[in-house]
Amino acid sequence: MKNKHGFTLVELLLVMGIMSILMIILFQVFGSILDLKLRSEATTYVAQDSRYLITRLTYDISRASDVTLPVELSSGSSLTLVIDGQNYLYSLDDNILKLSVGGGDNLALNGIGSKINTLTFTRFANIGTKRIVQISLGIVPTTVQPGGVTLSRQLTTTVATR
Repeated sequence: MKNKHGFTLVELLLVMGIMSILMIILFQVFGSILDLKLRSEATTYVAQDSRYLITRLTYDISRASDVTLPVELSSGSSLTLVIDGQNYLYSLDDNILKLSVGGGDNLALNGIGSKINTLTFTRFANIGTKRIVQISLGIVPTTVQPGGVTLSRQLTTTVATR
């Protein structure tokens, strides 16, 4: 009697079934890890850009000698400051906050990982020589989030000139 080496059909089907189950589980784990990575990156982009934008706007408003737009007791989506004799124009263009200094080129202030969905500058009545501006900024990630979850951040702060 000759000893044959190999596997039976039942053994092969059993191994293939177990391997299929393990592959499905691994794909689901990797998919979850990828979703978590995307959500984490989006949260980081929104947090970093919102922190930078509010800090930049607060710094420039606080050192401005005048606020020309919006006019007193009104709101708008653009802000014009006079700093050291130069006009600084902040404006929203296609979900990007742009800065133009002295009529020069527009500099994009938010990164590629985020977009501005709302921006409002409200100018209150002057207190002495100080101009008071309220900034309302809404920021969202540019990437589509898994499961249709919308990560957004809405910030509001009030700043006075020096």
